[in-house]
Amino acid sequence: MQNRAIEQFRAKLREIERAVWIQTKSQAICCGVTMAQCHAIMEIGEAGELNLKDLSARLGLDNSTLSRTVESLVQDGLADRTPSKEDRRATIIRLNDKGRAARDRINATWNQICRDMFKGIPREKHAQLIESVSIVAELLAGCCQGQCSAKKPAAKDRTRV
Repeated sequence: MQNRAIEQFRAKLREIERAVWIQTKSQAICCGVTMAQCHAIMEIGEAGELNLKDLSARLGLDNSTLSRTVESLVQDGLADRTPSKEDRRATIIRLNDKGRAARDRINATWNQICRDMFKGIPREKHAQLIESVSIVAELLAGCCQGQCSAKKPAAKDRTRV
């Protein structure tokens, strides 16, 4: 029974991954920005400002990969970079007005998607769903950081957001 449960769980994770991929492929979820930009926008927006090292740690990406994403945010007029006052070698990344508007659109889109999904879930199961998804997210994050028995993927394999 344990193997069957694992197979079912993996199948459901793949379904979720495919559904999110299809939505992002059309850029409906990320409102016209790439998935990498979307994740960076959300993290920078949540923090207010971040240096590349901290953003890299939050997203689990190497600095060179993330540096290209940040450069595209700056080039697209979504974020600004300023030298750090604490460390001359570091740069602080902040969303500008256009970037904050993109973050707000992404949040509004996701909120509506989740609102629609919750309509199909009995109210008494909402807390259970949130708890279960939280556990899965925490465990997956731990695996990505090498804290599970599965082989840790190579850095190049973790560059997709």
